[in-house]
Amino acid sequence: MSAFEYVFTFYGLLLGLAAANVATGFADMWRDRLQVAVGVCTPLIAFIVLLGVMNLWLRFWANREMDSPGPWQMIGFAGLALPYVFISRAMFPGAGGATSLETHYLEHRRIMLLALATPPIVSLVTTALTTGLAAEWSTIWVGLRVLAPIALLPFGGRTANRIGLAAILGLLVMGLFR
Repeated sequence: MSAFEYVFTFYGLLLGLAAANVATGFADMWRDRLQVAVGVCTPLIAFIVLLGVMNLWLRFWANREMDSPGPWQMIGFAGLALPYVFISRAMFPGAGGATSLETHYLEHRRIMLLALATPPIVSLVTTALTTGLAAEWSTIWVGLRVLAPIALLPFGGRTANRIGLAAILGLLVMGLFR
């Protein structure tokens, strides 16, 4: 096995865990839909997690000619993937924990938005330390990925969060095709 294959096993496991948590959460939403109001924000953040995972996977795949990974690379990989695993669990309340998924999101949105900003922050720091930042589309896109959830922090209303999360989702869709 190459160095990439070894690291990809670890990284793919973390990203797959986040995707599996979202899929399980969607199944729970569907099963409990008569007892728990779903709303808009939780499905949006779930799709953000899925698209974030896809973007990370594609970015990692593009760098598959890596040398042997070091401890800082492994810390960076964990910093990219683990926030998505966290959000994929935190966005759904525990059993019997809420009557509305959107209310649950709005109560805990700050930590989820900060967690959403973490992977692109790790990416920017890693890029700055290894190759330097250049004013190119990929750097601007990652910068927008940092700013979007942070800009949403002061807004506690449903409408603002729905619009903001939809904008983040659109940004991630664009990222898949960059």
